[in-house]
Amino acid sequence: MKASALMAGLYPPAVRERWGAEISQEVAASGFRSWPDTITAAARLWLHPSDWPETLTGQTRRVLAVELFAIIAVTGLLLRATEPSATLTADVHHPVTSLWLAPIAFGIGLAVPFPSPRQVTLRHLASVLVRPLAVPALAVLAMYVSARSGLVEHPSRPAHAALVVYYWATLGLTALGLCACVARLARTATVPGTHRLCAALLLTGTGLALAAVQSLLTVVRVAPPHAGAIAVTLGLGVLAAAAISAGHDLHGTRSR
Repeated sequence: MKASALMAGLYPPAVRERWGAEISQEVAASGFRSWPDTITAAARLWLHPSDWPETLTGQTRRVLAVELFAIIAVTGLLLRATEPSATLTADVHHPVTSLWLAPIAFGIGLAVPFPSPRQVTLRHLASVLVRPLAVPALAVLAMYVSARSGLVEHPSRPAHAALVVYYWATLGLTALGLCACVARLARTATVPGTHRLCAALLLTGTGLALAAVQSLLTVVRVAPPHAGAIAVTLGLGVLAAAAISAGHDLHGTRSR
């Protein structure tokens, strides 16, 4: 795939459908010097869903629902990188340091697409879940079997590095598969209205902001600060800003 097509693929779906060919042509004509501006423009549009054209009814809401669950998936990967953590937990036995999860859980509940009772059939669920999760499930199964077999109890340094890469690749593939399930479900299910999506984004952003603050406490307390903790804190902050910005923009659309 050409770099210009990849750059155009960074834009929201509705923007790609209407202006993707023009964007790709402009990037191809301008060369790599236009890449920073193209990436910045794409990121700005993702934060302002009110600027998206809508080629199909409810398209913006469907994309936003998938975007929210993509943010949750990336958050899960970031949190896995911080375990164990004394200031950022997900445990009922540590309610204070796990408080950040409450608004995110409410946000997920508000944003999840619900299929109508007539659509909830075994065949429909299989078409939604099996295809996106088949490869991740096989990857997880292979990882489990290799761990239980005892063949990798004392791996060499190259083998250990390969296992670490495989582990994180499997987690990333699983996250992509779950987002694909939400995207496929949103095509036929009843997508939450603008009011609910707005609240879901703002709640999720608030929870991520709390998580970023709690993660920052770890960075401040440890001397010298750990590079991984700094990266996770910045990542949580960026995700929080993205969710809050999109929710605020959607709230402005609803108020007009």
